[in-house]
Formats: sequence, structure tokens, C-alpha cells
Amino acid sequence: MVDKADTLKRLLEETPREMTPERDLWQGVELRLDAPKDSPRSYWRPMAIASTLLLALLVGKLSLGPTMPDAENEALIQTLAAIQAQHKASVDALSLTTRVDWRSSPYSQPVEQGIEQLRTAAKEIYEALKLNPTDKQLWQLWLWTQQREIELIKQGQKLPVDRDTTGEMI
Repeated sequence: MVDKADTLKRLLEETPREMTPERDLWQGVELRLDAPKDSPRSYWRPMAIASTLLLALLVGKLSLGPTMPDAENEALIQTLAAIQAQHKASVDALSLTTRVDWRSSPYSQPVEQGIEQLRTAAKEIYEALKLNPTDKQLWQLWLWTQQREIELIKQGQKLPVDRDTTGEMI
């Protein structure tokens, strides 16, 4: 350890106190010092031009409106409608084959609210899918809401029924 410290001390003592550069650097330094400072205006001008062009491009794109769907989008929209019709038929079939009058259950109100919320969400997602039928995440979300609606209807049919009769049945 002492060896390294002594070596460093000796090297520092042997180093010259002043060094001259290979070429004169003061001319470049003086030019930079005397050069006019970049004004804020020179920075903002290109930014303003770029922002204006970007805004014009965005407004132009929005003003063109939605483009006409191509054949692939048409096929997806038709598939969307077919799945919607199939889901409606499944829900109608479940409603016709009601095993229990679950609407008379004391637990039916949360089930009814859940079904209604799922239907509302499914309608909104369906409308969004008609505008952008290639969005995979919307497809998954829409199919998930339909599946949960059917599951909730099935769970509602299994609810206990309050058979409190206040009188005779004829």
C-alpha cells in the first residue's frame, strides 16, 4: 500500500506545473463568447411550426370522418351481429325455461341490477365494436359481458324463493 502512495507522490512531483496545448484554442473560445446568445425565439419558432403542422394534420384526419369499412370489417360486423343474435336467443331460452320464480327471492334485486348493468355495458361495447371491429380487447370484453350475463341468469334461477303465502291458494 505504501508503495502505491509513494509512486503516486513521485509521479505528481515529476509532472510539469504548466502545459501548453498543441494549437491555440483561444480563438474558438473568443468566438463562442462573442456569439449572440440563442434567443428563446429561435427555440420556439421550430416548435411552433411543428405544432401547427401536427394540429393541421390531426384536424384534417378528424374532418375526413370514419373511412368506409373494407370487406374484412364488413365480415367482422356481420359476425358481430350473428353473435349478438345467438346471445339473445340463449338469454330468451333461459328466460323461458325458468325453473324457479327467482324474482320473488329476497336476493333478486342485486341479481337484476347486475344483469341490467351487464346488458348496458354490452350494448355500449357492441356500438364501439361496430365502429372498430378489429379491436381484440373490445371483442374479449364484449364476449365476457355476454358470458357473465348468462351465468348471472343461471345463478338467479338457483336463488332460494320466499314462499310466504298470506292466504290460501286456489
